Amino acid sequence: MLELIKSAPTQCGVYLFKKGNKVLYVGKAKNIRERLLQHYKQAQENRKEHAIVNGSDRIDWILTRNEYEALVLEVDLIQLHKPKYNVLHKHGGGYPVLLLTEDEFPTLRVVRGSEHEGKPFGPFFTAKRAYRVKRLIHKLFKLRTCDPMPTRASPCMDYHLGLCSGPCAGLISKEDYSLAVKSAQSMLSGEVSEVLPELYQRLEKHMESLEFEKCALLRDQIKALEKLSLGQGVSGLPYQRADLFYRIGRLLGVFLIRSSKLVDKEVFLLETEEELEETLIGFYYSNPLPEVLLLNFELSEEVKRWLSERGKVEIVQKIDQSLEELVKENLHHYMPPELWQEEFLKVLKIHPPRIIEGFDVSHFYGDYTVASCVVWEEGTMNKKRYRRYRVKTVGQIDDYSSLEEVLSRRAKRLKEGEETMPDLWLIDGGLGQLSVAIRVRDRFGLPIKVLSLAKEEEILLTEWGQRVRLKEHPILYRIFGQIRDEAHRFALSYNRKLRLKEGLKDILDRIKGIGEVKKRIIYNNFENLYELLKAEDRHLKKLGIDPSIKQEIERYLT
Repeated sequence: MLELIKSAPTQCGVYLFKKGNKVLYVGKAKNIRERLLQHYKQAQENRKEHAIVNGSDRIDWILTRNEYEALVLEVDLIQLHKPKYNVLHKHGGGYPVLLLTEDEFPTLRVVRGSEHEGKPFGPFFTAKRAYRVKRLIHKLFKLRTCDPMPTRASPCMDYHLGLCSGPCAGLISKEDYSLAVKSAQSMLSGEVSEVLPELYQRLEKHMESLEFEKCALLRDQIKALEKLSLGQGVSGLPYQRADLFYRIGRLLGVFLIRSSKLVDKEVFLLETEEELEETLIGFYYSNPLPEVLLLNFELSEEVKRWLSERGKVEIVQKIDQSLEELVKENLHHYMPPELWQEEFLKVLKIHPPRIIEGFDVSHFYGDYTVASCVVWEEGTMNKKRYRRYRVKTVGQIDDYSSLEEVLSRRAKRLKEGEETMPDLWLIDGGLGQLSVAIRVRDRFGLPIKVLSLAKEEEILLTEWGQRVRLKEHPILYRIFGQIRDEAHRFALSYNRKLRLKEGLKDILDRIKGIGEVKKRIIYNNFENLYELLKAEDRHLKKLGIDPSIKQEIERYLT
């Protein structure tokens, strides 16, 4: 490998670490040979660099005329190959965004990516939050829920539930609907000053006509928008709409400011310096740019140019002091290392761990037995390294055997160097689960300490015989409680996902005319029956699926 690196060119371009035809990592460099030598040197100390260099059997490179061309090519190649060790593609199709459509009677859709016709609002870091806001908009402003909108004599059930104004049945004028759309847009953007006077004028008009139901609807909308306006005055942040990327060491926090309020955040753990800009590019590859981008670190000229090519954005690198204090306060899960390191030494009498893996087993009355492995690394949860397992050898309710299978599979990968070796295992359970984990650890000869956490009493059990009441040690409780709860959440979500997937599979198996290839496409693109039935016809056609399958499923269900 070193001889190959020494033969690399010294010009600007993009390089690809490969194993066979599989791309493991894509990078760019002003001097390809010099950058590859850095990878080789860093592989002696950094586990990720070690995996990239030693896991590859060849290196390809493509020369470019300048660093900006190299950046653009790097982004395109990462999105094309989705290499294992690049983070840029790991935002998938982007975070959920609420899209206000451009139809005659517009509505809201939850979409991902930036290539959609309409006005986007977001992003949202979870789909659950996006759908919650969507439901609130329908409840307040009665935008149509059917998509696409049919023409019919009587409205659907959503109209009677107060979620839709019934434009499909001609139950609302285009003028009134347009005002509802404008009001919804004002709520989503936080700019309510223009629409409030218009709403009051329309309220007076309906009062004169004695249209009391319409008056009640407008009253609720006005109250909601005025409450939003009041909240803006209280929050008082210096920006109406902005994204803030704030770095503390290896932690990168992404904060969303909307309507002059801090509304959401996501935290990433950086493994290498290159991941800083790569994470930012990955975020905006699929998500819309904000009006203002706030940073507490420098961006390269190439990345600034790449952002400007995607749209108009003001980059600000001087953050208001009050906003910075608010951001630091909101990084509540970040804990100065010296605090928790001292607790491990004082209470548990062990060297402070760098990596802790947490495990939990979940089943549904003995079926769909799964397990989770979550990773705490240097003070924060590292979601990129989470793993989930479906138990294969246990056919009944047996948490001990299920745990032993999962830990054995994990230990095998750790032993073979396929995963980074942790310092601790934390098992959700009592002495029985602790004994199972110790037995697996010893069988594979792993240099790992083992602990378990009994949920009822919140007592931490150690393999060396300690029983620590965590509520008496808040810092340790915060760490181990977070790991245990995250392992439980991750296992439960996988269990639920499997049950929904199996429900979809069972229905498709009962419908004639759906071959194995079509089933595989559906399984890979839809997690459950609801998602499939709500999918747009054009999306199904792109996947090669006849939209009439939705009618077949509905006929079967009824």
